[in-house]
Amino acid sequence: MKNLLLMFFLLISLNVFAKDVVVKFGTVAPAGTPWADTLDEIKKRVDQESGKTIKIKNYLGGQLGGELEILNGIRRGRIQGGGITSAALGSVITEMNVLEIPFIFNSYEEADYVLDNYLLEPFKELFEKKGLIFVSWAENGWRNIGLKNRQVKKPSDLKGVKVRSQNAIPHMEFWKKVEANAVPIEVPEVLSALNTGVVEGFDNTALFTLAAEWQTAIKYFSVTEHIYQPAAVVYSAKFWKKMDDKQKKILMGPGNDMAAPSRASVRALGGELTEILKGMGINVYTLSKGERDEFRKVIGNLQEEIVAKLGGDSNKIYELILKGKEAYKKK
Repeated sequence: MKNLLLMFFLLISLNVFAKDVVVKFGTVAPAGTPWADTLDEIKKRVDQESGKTIKIKNYLGGQLGGELEILNGIRRGRIQGGGITSAALGSVITEMNVLEIPFIFNSYEEADYVLDNYLLEPFKELFEKKGLIFVSWAENGWRNIGLKNRQVKKPSDLKGVKVRSQNAIPHMEFWKKVEANAVPIEVPEVLSALNTGVVEGFDNTALFTLAAEWQTAIKYFSVTEHIYQPAAVVYSAKFWKKMDDKQKKILMGPGNDMAAPSRASVRALGGELTEILKGMGINVYTLSKGERDEFRKVIGNLQEEIVAKLGGDSNKIYELILKGKEAYKKK
């Protein structure tokens, strides 16, 4: 009888003191975008598989701060997970900057092939060393240039222009090569900076431009596709260590198998977004191959210059990219 009573009270105490796992997930990606849809799908899956004992709360549109703030919070364990661009991740994982070198990739398909087949395992290790658990690649896409007062068709069109830049070496070095004045500003402050004249323009994807409403402050948008920007879904390593094997399996889900549908949802919008910009009165211009080649000529050997500046295993990652690109050609 005593043993039965003891078990009874033990079960009651476990029920009373057991706590659900709450996962704060931060991103600057706005609501109503494919990125937000992907995070919502992760939330629904985790809810179902965990019996709602793991509760993911998505904080969109920079509710938890800019990307660097969110990343810092994840590494410290105050935020449990996030979707972060490679440029922001490059502030702590030096080698991520290699992925954002201007014109390093030639197509979506080439980038996918290299990221998934040559860089997945090396970056998983690099992430963990910096307090992050890699889950899946994601993407922002090809960055283009939006300005208030002029159309960009050639590098000289950017000379002396104050542009918002991500605070990452490849971005800052690109603007330097085209003689623009780069001003590092976090996402939540960009629209205000555009409206008050702190900057005259920015570079980003058409999707992010519309989602963040930056198009309201510009008149010209040039499809330059000078930088391909991947992103990653990550968890905090400090948080991860507290999870048991079953919880980890649920949180990890299909892992990098999420990348393909996530990319597809972003890319499905295609040229529709530039048509939307045109409908809003924005002058949209798509650079010809020759005009893009002019940008390549101006930046010269910037790829090698950036790799040399970065240090760490950046040269190894760069060599893997070149190897992957060569293998892609032979497919």
